[in-house]
Amino acid sequence: MPESHDSVLPWYVVYTQLSKELQVLSLVELRLNLPVYLPEVYQKYHNHIQLRPLFPRYLFVQQTDSRAGWVELNRMPGIIRVVEFGGEPLPLRNEVVQAIRAEVERLNARGGLPAAHYSEGEVIRLRSGPLAGMDAVFLKHLPAADRAVVLLHFLGQENQVTINLSDIEPSPKRRRGTRGRGRKIHYKEKQK
Repeated sequence: MPESHDSVLPWYVVYTQLSKELQVLSLVELRLNLPVYLPEVYQKYHNHIQLRPLFPRYLFVQQTDSRAGWVELNRMPGIIRVVEFGGEPLPLRNEVVQAIRAEVERLNARGGLPAAHYSEGEVIRLRSGPLAGMDAVFLKHLPAADRAVVLLHFLGQENQVTINLSDIEPSPKRRRGTRGRGRKIHYKEKQK
């Protein structure tokens, strides 16, 4: 079956004003009659699970590479610019956008993006792998992946390491040893 004309047209990335993705999507579809794709995944936001842009402030527009079309697109309310490289709009192959669509569907079928239960600077412990049991510092959650970047002190150096979220856990809380000025704290152990 031959591909439709729209499926061979390249996609372009559009950078929008903050929180204007849905407005731009509607305007481009209505005014310019162009195919637009905004990848949205379920995410926890203000203690509610809701669809949110996977790439905040970015969406994809499919169109021919005509100068008039770019000028009109760049003038749309809510659009800051079409992403360019070397002064020219950067085209994406249809397969790239289809792969993003497939990943978004997979994420949403699993309930959306996993909630990052760790905050930046929190001490975590590696629970598996060759460095299991070592403490590290949580730096950031990687969007669209079940991975995180942690800072690991190993062999006298600090290294940023990307690791699966399932391979980390909160580090056990350490008790303070003193009240300050060298005064020891005597904890009463719980009776079992």
